Amino acid sequence: MTVELELEGRMSGALLGRTPPMDLDSATFFNVTDNIFAVLYFLELVCRVAIEKKKFFQTAVNWFDIFLATTTCLDVWLLRPMALSGGATDQMILLRLARAVKSMRAIRMVRTLRLFRGLRVLVRACYSFLPSLAWSMVLLAIFMIMGALMLGNLLQEFIADTSQDAESRDWIWEHYGTALRAMYTLYEITFAGNWPTYARPVIRDVGSYFALFFLAYITLIVFAVIRVITAIFLKDTLDAANNDAELLVVERLQKKASYVKKLETIFQSIREANGMISQARLEETLEDPKVKAYFQTLEVDVHEGTALFHILDNGDGEVTLEEFIDGILRCKGPARAIDQVAMQAEMRQMSAKLEDATELLERAFGNKPPPRLFRRGSRAEYMRLFRMDATDQLNFQHTASERI
Repeated sequence: MTVELELEGRMSGALLGRTPPMDLDSATFFNVTDNIFAVLYFLELVCRVAIEKKKFFQTAVNWFDIFLATTTCLDVWLLRPMALSGGATDQMILLRLARAVKSMRAIRMVRTLRLFRGLRVLVRACYSFLPSLAWSMVLLAIFMIMGALMLGNLLQEFIADTSQDAESRDWIWEHYGTALRAMYTLYEITFAGNWPTYARPVIRDVGSYFALFFLAYITLIVFAVIRVITAIFLKDTLDAANNDAELLVVERLQKKASYVKKLETIFQSIREANGMISQARLEETLEDPKVKAYFQTLEVDVHEGTALFHILDNGDGEVTLEEFIDGILRCKGPARAIDQVAMQAEMRQMSAKLEDATELLERAFGNKPPPRLFRRGSRAEYMRLFRMDATDQLNFQHTASERI
């Protein structure tokens, strides 16, 4: 369509004497290509309807495709033959209108933009501020209509005054004489930025007191309201970019991969010859303030190597690369996070010991446990065996000190 319009425009320029005449007859070529594309477009639409069936008619985008396909078929197979056979002016107008509608097929290219990350973010951001755009235009339309009616009514007396300069009256009527003209002029003042062009003739020829109106309108509407609307558009755009689920997932995966790569580098630098990390080696490494500072840059607040080693270790006394990475990922965060992980590790160890004690008690009492211990169906009764009062605790400490 672009090449066709370019050649047709050059031929129109030749009729006006603006471009040299062209002997190229491209009508047949473009008719053939339009027929081919119309058939392909129609077949694509039929295939999509056959595959999706009722789901195809549930989205507005598919109805837009039906409209474009219908317009293309009418243009190629009905309006164009009628125009070539010497149709009336109305038929030529319909032909031009159909071609203008066909140019909207470029909107379908927006669907392919989702394959590209940057373009997908831009399209999603533009789509996000459409509600804000609609309401902002409603607000601006109210202000523009109010300003146009006020200015138009005040200038009617000057236009009707025959004692004033005819050229000035004609200019004022051309820009502010009717409601539509005044609203269009206010629209240009609001968005075009050339408001002195429309304000100075009124102030100079009609009265300087009209400067109050233009100063108030430019300050409040053009300067303040427009900038507030721009800020809202920017906020909606940034929110749409930050809330893109696919983009967030990709960014999180990239950050995690980069973080894991840094952890692998740390592990390789502090591991021993056997490829493992022992408790002594980890404690020795964490005594270095630079190492602690580097862990803090990784959002891991480490107080002592012993606590970190017990979190990373699975019980065999050494830490592998997988254990190191998994443990650090669980400890990532402020000091509260590592404390919680340490508490969870201690609770798991305590739970394992409690299960072992439960099995020993069950074996000791046989298949039928004491009713006192299992009356409530809870393991909490077992914990009474491990409780010590103050006297028992002092005796235990005294006995332990004597053995040492």
